[in-house]
Amino acid sequence: MRRDRAWGLAAGGAVVVGFGLRLALGTGEVGDRSAVVMGVLLALGAWLTAMLLSTPRTALLATVAVVALVDLAALPPRFEPGYDDRQAVYRTDQPLSAEVPITPGVSRAPARPVLTLLAEPVFPASTDRPAFGLAGEVGGDTLSWDCAFRHGRQLLALQVPPGAINAETVHVSLHLTGSPSRDGDYLLAYASAPRGGLLLSLLDASDVAPGATACALR
Repeated sequence: MRRDRAWGLAAGGAVVVGFGLRLALGTGEVGDRSAVVMGVLLALGAWLTAMLLSTPRTALLATVAVVALVDLAALPPRFEPGYDDRQAVYRTDQPLSAEVPITPGVSRAPARPVLTLLAEPVFPASTDRPAFGLAGEVGGDTLSWDCAFRHGRQLLALQVPPGAINAETVHVSLHLTGSPSRDGDYLLAYASAPRGGLLLSLLDASDVAPGATACALR
């Protein structure tokens, strides 16, 4: 009997320590607290089932396994794609708007500002260029670009005149030009909820990742 009690106390300790770690890994918000409550119920169910069907030692192992699985589920993905949504733009009156801050840690506007957007131009494989272009407003300046679009997801690097960057946060509103269509010529713009929307960044030209698609000002 005393031995059975020791196994039970060990299982209880595993629940307290394991789910305390689960709260530490999370943000402590409602979702994390709900996950801990659900995990406690699952662990209790696993312990009771194992106690009825097997030994106290097996019950402890089942409890530890449940706690470990719940804790592992709280870990961030090993390979995050960096986005969780895509917006299809197939009309010239569909804006892609955002308030874009200057790169964190930079106290002044870039000397050679470049606006980057993670996007995917979609157009027929038989053509070299899509039937659309890109234009918009950056910091109140109306601009248009010639982009060397290619097939597949890519980082668009849009040149911006230095005079357009006159604040810590720049209003950006982009739209398609030309003849886009829903059937075969459109742009997929990638977004991230943790980032607050579109994956738009304002960088200096020297900080743009190699392989980005150049978009020169017209």
